[in-house]
Amino acid sequence: MSWDNARRHARALESALDTKLASYSRLAADIAGGGRFGGPSDSSAEDGVGGYRLVEEEVDELLDKLEQAIDDLAAQMNSPSQAPSASMQHAAQRHRDNLDDYRREFARVRKGIEGALARSNLLGSVRKDINDYKSGLSPQTDALLADRGRIDSSHRMMDDTLNQAYATREDFAQQRGMLASIESRMGGVVQQMPGINRLISMISTRRRRDTFILGGVVALCVFLLLAYLFGV
Repeated sequence: MSWDNARRHARALESALDTKLASYSRLAADIAGGGRFGGPSDSSAEDGVGGYRLVEEEVDELLDKLEQAIDDLAAQMNSPSQAPSASMQHAAQRHRDNLDDYRREFARVRKGIEGALARSNLLGSVRKDINDYKSGLSPQTDALLADRGRIDSSHRMMDDTLNQAYATREDFAQQRGMLASIESRMGGVVQQMPGINRLISMISTRRRRDTFILGGVVALCVFLLLAYLFGV
């Protein structure tokens, strides 16, 4: 292979790598976004035609071919029939720099795909565990859970009733305290005015006396009325 043919071959490989890496990056974006290649059960994302595994293998193969093409360029420069020039050395170095850039980009995208798939598989595993747990609940378990709910509801009702009873007891205690305070104040007033007790006693005695007098008058009138009636 001549130098010109080797350079054309290297440029063709670089063009193919540009296309494949662009496709690989689009697949990585689909996987990271949970698209059609992002599901944990999607076989095309693993080994199917158009899946990222196939594109990954093609990119890896093109990288190896480009490395081999660059080695061929170096062999052409070291050939006794070909005198190396500065332009040839610069071209070979540029191809090698491009190869390094392709490898770094390929490693970056592949790492992103692996991380996205790991997250997707983890979420899928968690969802599967939850579904398995829900589907594994037996009717007896459902009945026990329902009974537990009713018991908890009864406990809440009892707590509410006790709280109301405690509040009523506190109201009674407050009212008892108010009555005791009123009684205490009345006792203080009576002690401060000793004549009130005597006045109240005199009023009571007079009322009893008036009651006796009134009763005697009424009895006398009734007696006279009966005597008059029977005397006639």
